[in-house]
Amino acid sequence: MVAIIGDKGKAQLQRDQGDYIVYTAADTAKVNLNFSVASYVAEEVLKTQYDAVRILFNRFESAIKFTPTIVTVLSPEGLEKHVDANGKLDMYELEGPDRGELLQDLAEFQLVASVFSSLLDNQTSEMGARMMAMDSSSRNAADMLEKLTLSYNRSRQAGITTELIEIISGASALDDAK
Repeated sequence: MVAIIGDKGKAQLQRDQGDYIVYTAADTAKVNLNFSVASYVAEEVLKTQYDAVRILFNRFESAIKFTPTIVTVLSPEGLEKHVDANGKLDMYELEGPDRGELLQDLAEFQLVASVFSSLLDNQTSEMGARMMAMDSSSRNAADMLEKLTLSYNRSRQAGITTELIEIISGASALDDAK
């Protein structure tokens, strides 16, 4: 099962994994990302049977650096098996729903929180890349403008120099003719 958010990922995976794609979302950059968007994506994933969800995204590190990252989120059943094997949850006194329902709620919340975090990290990475591209374009445009101004001033100066030489030559020719 593959759920894809974004057009580029869909275009890449459509060829190889087309049979496994169960959910796609496009134009997420145009929508303000909030927890309800991540909840909707997680609900679509929770409708299917899975052992673990692997979320692939770009983790933001700085405006010029982001790292491709994979986060694994276990299914509620997988989380329960892991907790049973680990036994650390039994150290805590828990109130509220029974243990199975609590683990179900925790697994669902972990999935939504992981999806939300990955969406925000990915969007931040994209904005950082766009910001760097625009900064580079602005610097290139400024350099080009500087070169064009220098070229224009040189050609203007050459034209003025040529006119002065013609005027001086004409005046010199008149003096020689007298």
